[in-house]
Amino acid sequence: MKYALFLISFLCMYCSVLGQDSLRIAKAKEDFSIFKNILKQGHPNLHAYISQDSLTTLFETTETEIDSTTSDLELYKKMLRITNAIKDGHLVLFPSNAMNVADEYFPLLLKIINTELYTDTDDYGIPVGAKITNINGVSTSVILEKLKKYAATDGYNLTKKHRDIELQFGIYYTYEYGITKQFSIQYIEPNGTAKHMDLDAESFTTIKYRNTKRNSYFAKYHNQENGMAFFEHYINPKMPFVYYKDKTAILVVHSFGIEVTAFKSRLITLFKAIKKSRAKHLIVDIRHNDGRSRPNAVALYSFLAKTPFKEIKSASVSSLSIPERSYATHVVLDEERFLKEKFYNHPQYDSWKLDFDDLEIFMVPRRDRFKGKIYVLAGGSTFAAGTTFAIHAKDDPEILLIGEETGGGYHTSTGNFPVYYEFPNTKIMMVLSMQKTDNYTQDTTAKIGSGVPPERYIPLSLQDLIAGRDAPLDYVLQLIKK
Repeated sequence: MKYALFLISFLCMYCSVLGQDSLRIAKAKEDFSIFKNILKQGHPNLHAYISQDSLTTLFETTETEIDSTTSDLELYKKMLRITNAIKDGHLVLFPSNAMNVADEYFPLLLKIINTELYTDTDDYGIPVGAKITNINGVSTSVILEKLKKYAATDGYNLTKKHRDIELQFGIYYTYEYGITKQFSIQYIEPNGTAKHMDLDAESFTTIKYRNTKRNSYFAKYHNQENGMAFFEHYINPKMPFVYYKDKTAILVVHSFGIEVTAFKSRLITLFKAIKKSRAKHLIVDIRHNDGRSRPNAVALYSFLAKTPFKEIKSASVSSLSIPERSYATHVVLDEERFLKEKFYNHPQYDSWKLDFDDLEIFMVPRRDRFKGKIYVLAGGSTFAAGTTFAIHAKDDPEILLIGEETGGGYHTSTGNFPVYYEFPNTKIMMVLSMQKTDNYTQDTTAKIGSGVPPERYIPLSLQDLIAGRDAPLDYVLQLIKK
């Protein structure tokens, strides 16, 4: 009798566990199915870098791997495998907020130079420019390769991935390796001395504060003290600002994500000040420009252009409605006006395509434009509308583009009409931009899948990092002096 009761209890417990596993699998697969449907129905450039057959195989293989051991975080990583294959910098996945319960992160602030990790501050007695070679027994080359999937980029571009990993290293490391309270670090000092140190994890707030002291923000180059005051004045502002070096005006535009009227008003004020200063040279710094509003990029270039200009060859969407609409938490633009009214009368095979640009009427030089020599600094963090501005600079024979390859694509990108999703079971979030853009470009030698290649490639060297020297800006100022 006792054995029979034990057997019944065991079977009930086994069935309960089995039922929970089945439910967990079903919920994970439901979220994955929604994810797949959104991409297949709504992504405007799904097979630019992966064939339909290869993507179908990747979907099927990934789905078969979902089992009772698949946590929400593991499902997030499996989804990242697919978005990385699609190679779209505007297709972004975020784990559920519930996955970010820890406040213990890798403490060092790092800079990536030639795929190697170097310290960007002198905290813990480790000098700036020390090469980190191993963390908790894992080579940093292996770690960097694993963290690449967390940073979205256009095409085959790596500069944006590297810039994102630098800023989010602690968070990405936690996603990949789990919550870690202590880190065993091996490093090589700039003088060649190999050392080892054990460091405790730190809170996000502490790391964020120390981030303001990065040597790669170049406070020394500006004869400023490295810290919060410099960061707030030079690195953090979203509104454009101007400063001067050797009678050269340096216009810094970190973002185009500002209300259009306010942005244009700010530009008018700044260009009046530049004219009053009698500066003969203008450097436009968009190295940290995250894009956002294309009309603002058009407005800025109208202050520089000598002739009317163009920005896009065509724009297309693959759907006139938002896929899996019930799971969309936020839609930035009006669905009816943007999708149906704008594209409805322009059908193509498998899509809807416009061969004109509704902003082109604004793409003319301003009478109060700057008439001296112009240089533009761009880099891996230059993205979206920041990239379209860099394309203008690249293709304008009167402007010299300097720095490193942009994070946004030169030939093609997605963007405009972003839709924010949250999957019902895992609460994983995703941003999908529904419009594909073919950019108006002139450099036929630029490879498909690349960012905007600069005319003068001036990367940050280890010596520049240690000295706090802004190499691209310094290059231009030296060029002007000749």
